[in-house]
Amino acid sequence: MSPKKYFLLVTGLIWNEIRSLWSDGLLSYVSDLWNIVDFITNVFYLIWIGLRFTSWYIVQREYKKGMNPWYPREQWDPFDPMLLSEGAFAAGMIFSYLKLVHIFSVSPHLGPLQISLGRMIIDILKFFFIYTLVLFAFGCGMNQLLSYYAVLERNRCFHLPGGLPDYDNEDKACSIWRRFSNMFETSQSLFWASFGLVDLMNFELTGIKSFTRFWAMLMFGSYSVINIIVLLNMLIAMMSNSYQIISEHSDKEWKFARSKLWMSYFEEGDTVPAPFNIIPTPKMMCTVVGCRKGDKHSQSVMVRDEHFSLRNHFHTH
Repeated sequence: MSPKKYFLLVTGLIWNEIRSLWSDGLLSYVSDLWNIVDFITNVFYLIWIGLRFTSWYIVQREYKKGMNPWYPREQWDPFDPMLLSEGAFAAGMIFSYLKLVHIFSVSPHLGPLQISLGRMIIDILKFFFIYTLVLFAFGCGMNQLLSYYAVLERNRCFHLPGGLPDYDNEDKACSIWRRFSNMFETSQSLFWASFGLVDLMNFELTGIKSFTRFWAMLMFGSYSVINIIVLLNMLIAMMSNSYQIISEHSDKEWKFARSKLWMSYFEEGDTVPAPFNIIPTPKMMCTVVGCRKGDKHSQSVMVRDEHFSLRNHFHTH
């Protein structure tokens, strides 16, 4: 699909969310998790559109100045607007496809599992709060201890004229210099170490002393014990306990979610799907001029009250 078609589709989706927010109200809109997912998706798409336009503007400006704006991608700036727009578009696509999980509510097999996973988000957030604290603590310590030797390793790699890396003769130095070069890289190394992707060879840095190497490996081992043996098993225990509690009522919750999904198709909405909803329709014109009877806000409130009464019915029976 061309960027122009994506732009029209995104415009229709954003217009649909604006109308939903206007008719339901802020509190009702935020109370639905899938509305938040749609909001995040549209934000990424807006960033994509804005950065694509910025990239086009920069190219046109350089072209008018007599410069050559078309050169290979490997020579682009690391934070080129085009590269940033591609990242935002990729994130938006991920959230778009995750919205398909919402359709699982109609399945008797996947619906209860979806409800249980949704209720366990609180446990996951609590775990990541503690995990982030541990990661930051060890990241600060190991970065302070090894950053000087990481700079020496980087100098071994980028010793060619013009500051180019020597991948042929210094392949090891070029691959491990960034492991502990700064706080961000150190935190990344510790994160990927949780999946076994960082080995002990990364501590064989240029000029490192035996005590510093021993102390760094001791800190790394302590982090591995705390993270893998303690924290990850605590997360598994928390999720198992929550799933056991939630599964007792997951059938009722699933029936409510399925009924809510069915009832959403009876609510007031667009006549045509995106991107055709941005075209004025007779229904929209009647709404604007006030020729349609009934208050849409009161209708949405009535449907929402029916949702809550239906949930209470499932819980009491």
